[in-house]
Amino acid sequence: MRTKNELYQEALRTIAARRQTARALAEDARAEAEAVIPALRHAEEEVRVRGIRCALAGASGKDRTAANAALTEAKQKLAALLAASGRPADALEPKFTCKKCQDTGVVDGRTCSCVHKVMQALRRKEIEGLSSLSISSFDTMKLSYYPNVIDPTLGLNVRTYMGQLLAGLKNYAEDFSPAENESLMLVGNAGLGKTHAALAIAGIVLDKGYDVIYVSSPDFFGKMEASRFDPSGDADTLLRTAATADLLILDDLGTEFVTPYFITTFYSLLNNRLGAGLPTIVTTNITDGSLLEKRYTEKISSRLSAFVPFNFVGEDIRAQKASE
Repeated sequence: MRTKNELYQEALRTIAARRQTARALAEDARAEAEAVIPALRHAEEEVRVRGIRCALAGASGKDRTAANAALTEAKQKLAALLAASGRPADALEPKFTCKKCQDTGVVDGRTCSCVHKVMQALRRKEIEGLSSLSISSFDTMKLSYYPNVIDPTLGLNVRTYMGQLLAGLKNYAEDFSPAENESLMLVGNAGLGKTHAALAIAGIVLDKGYDVIYVSSPDFFGKMEASRFDPSGDADTLLRTAATADLLILDDLGTEFVTPYFITTFYSLLNNRLGAGLPTIVTTNITDGSLLEKRYTEKISSRLSAFVPFNFVGEDIRAQKASE
């Protein structure tokens, strides 16, 4: 799990590599063209010289009409040479991935949107590496896997109920704003689509430009505990990154090994995020609320009680897919 700054630095390296590749390919194209078009090098030099003269005329306040005309004529001669060889007018120019910043990462002194897009792609790849599922969408969650029967506890049709529940989660993601969205607890037995739904939310929120951290509860807290006595460990960085993300998804709560350190760290994480007004999504198979207090203490249970519950019902979808 990388910090925002680590993602930013990696994004800049990615974009710098794009620029370097584009320039190298342009140089290769130029060398190839010059080898078969004898007059090309002279024509390019003429464009360069005319461009300098045009710039000097403008800088000195002189009339640039003649200089502009000469530059236009030189460019036309160069384009004609390229066209005669079957090449487009921009054949010798670098083909940058981002037209706005030309793969510099900066536009008018500000970070280009392409940097944020690369950061989103890196975070998406990271989440998919940490999860057993890839980030998909709500459209791939087939309601046909939920039984078309009345749930005796809810008194509602399961398929209809789950359709409404998933629609509500989709709306949550589409309207996401860290300052306004509430924290959620996705509750239900294993195999009902809780992680799938959480990752679908992650995909939408990432596309909106927000930073999303996904962690599996046993993996995250296990790594935290393992690194706390290691001088080179990153327990503080991990906790700070999780505590400050625009959206934190804590998957599989209830499967971790509970220790005094876990209780302290989990409470600190919840408290920091609630205090900062940042939303968290927790998924858990613990369907009995009284077990939360018994397992995590009253302080943590009271924090979790502030989460809006989304109760998943139905039959194990993974088992259904396995039997298809």
